[in-house]
Amino acid sequence: MKTEVRKSDEELITAILANDTDALGELYNRYYKKVFQKCLSLVKDPDEAFDLAQEALLKAFDHLKNFRKDSSFSTWLYIIAHRHCLLALRKKNKNGVQSNEVLDDEADRLAENTDEAEHRIESEAIMFSLINQLPEADRELLFLKYREGESIEALQQKLQLSTSAIKMRLKRSKEKLNNVYVVALSVGLAEALAMLA
Repeated sequence: MKTEVRKSDEELITAILANDTDALGELYNRYYKKVFQKCLSLVKDPDEAFDLAQEALLKAFDHLKNFRKDSSFSTWLYIIAHRHCLLALRKKNKNGVQSNEVLDDEADRLAENTDEAEHRIESEAIMFSLINQLPEADRELLFLKYREGESIEALQQKLQLSTSAIKMRLKRSKEKLNNVYVVALSVGLAEALAMLA
């Protein structure tokens, strides 16, 4: 039985721009939950977050032709969702749904954090691009430890390695990653990726 290869975001975007509705559904399903969580973290209300996530995704899909591939699609999408939630909070403020003072403070705080959030998201995108180029064993170890939050003991069981071997591999992988990350920020991502090739 033939297994279907998971398409990249870029492949799905190309298909969507050629009016492929299946690709649109796949991209929507891939990101809806993450966008909803992002909106919920900002507006704190599940019903409102549901609506805002839908709207942010639709807005992103309407502007797919403007997506430049100098950052990952997820980075671009999260920035759109962040800004969309910020606008919703400001609008709510104008309509006087909450105390103006409270919402002014929140809108100001979010406005101040927008650049910082964009920078953080961009940094994370660079870091994940670099991690994806690491040897598979290093990549798996870093994802299990820092993305999945696995303990050293759990990694020891899963990978059948000693505690000291796990710690040494983590240390080496992090050092390699930090070195190329500095190159990515100072010289460029392409040069950093070439170092890992």
